[in-house]
Amino acid sequence: MRIVGDPGTAKTDIVSQVATRAGFGVKVVLASLRDPTDFLGLPVARGDGSMGYAPPDWVVEVARHPYTVVFFDEINTCSPATQAALLRVVLDRVVGDFALPPTVRILAAQNGVDDSAGGYDLAVPLANRFGTLADWKGPPVDEWTSWLVGAGTLSAEVRSASDPEAEQDRVSAAWHAEYARAAGTVGAFVSSKPSMLHARPPSGSPQASMPWPSRRTWSMATRALAASKIYSLTDNEADRYVGSFVGDAAVVELRSFTASLDLPNPADLLDGRVDFKPDNKRMDRTMAVLSSCAAVVVPKDATRRIERAAVLWSIVRRVALDCKMADVAWPTVRLICSKELGLERAGGKVNRDADAVLSRFHPLLEKAGMLRT
Repeated sequence: MRIVGDPGTAKTDIVSQVATRAGFGVKVVLASLRDPTDFLGLPVARGDGSMGYAPPDWVVEVARHPYTVVFFDEINTCSPATQAALLRVVLDRVVGDFALPPTVRILAAQNGVDDSAGGYDLAVPLANRFGTLADWKGPPVDEWTSWLVGAGTLSAEVRSASDPEAEQDRVSAAWHAEYARAAGTVGAFVSSKPSMLHARPPSGSPQASMPWPSRRTWSMATRALAASKIYSLTDNEADRYVGSFVGDAAVVELRSFTASLDLPNPADLLDGRVDFKPDNKRMDRTMAVLSSCAAVVVPKDATRRIERAAVLWSIVRRVALDCKMADVAWPTVRLICSKELGLERAGGKVNRDADAVLSRFHPLLEKAGMLRT
């Protein structure tokens, strides 16, 4: 996440306090004092004669304390060369040859370009790796005065910090189902509006370094949508969070699309606790249901994976054969075939639903090179 706002609006203070209350440490990396080697690492010779990259000091410190927020402050004061070195750090979380712990969070902040000392407009490839809160105003008067009066109680807040490991476990337990539903929703939305998949602003536009839809940002927005449910955000809060990745215009259309779907919980559907009747007049809803169910069974560690995959095949058969919506079913067929889900012979029996669907899609699967001998 990247925060863009006026100087002196408490961006750094608020990030530090929120991280501390969540039980995280904070490592502030001031961009204006860094060069490319601080994000790439220093080249060193290995014993076998090859070259590697030694991690800089801030990476070593973070590795010792894996529940840490790395905060790139004044990020747009980086030179273009340093911004290029940050690309892999932000997206892949790798510094030189060193992978940051998965529990590390990465945040950034900047003043507007006109207010930055030696600031640059953030390069489009780097900006598109962040969610961006572009209209940061800082805390209102009442919150700021409360903070000012109670600033001496910060040590007590630190002592009452929450347990990040327990919170990580809580989110992980809920993540699978919520991500599946979010992925089904976003997948169906983008399929219904292909122009929204990648809508880069014109070259030279200031909006190019702000949120806009791309394949990368839709992926991040899907995770934001799932997290919004887990943290019980209001609709306005969720829209702001998701919109920080794909922009407000895309979120308005997504919200309108989602309001008409009324999707069942995919895990409940695959476990037989709820039913779903495909409707030829609502192919968008059918596609969203299939996509969300597929997201439930695709991960290799998914709960009751094979049993739920068999139920999904039966739903796909109803959509593709009984309701004659083969085009709607095809993306899900291609996905679950690529994972070989439900294609096993269990006790000598073939999944008859899968067999019927595969017969219908045989030509397409053959062209895609997905048929086994």
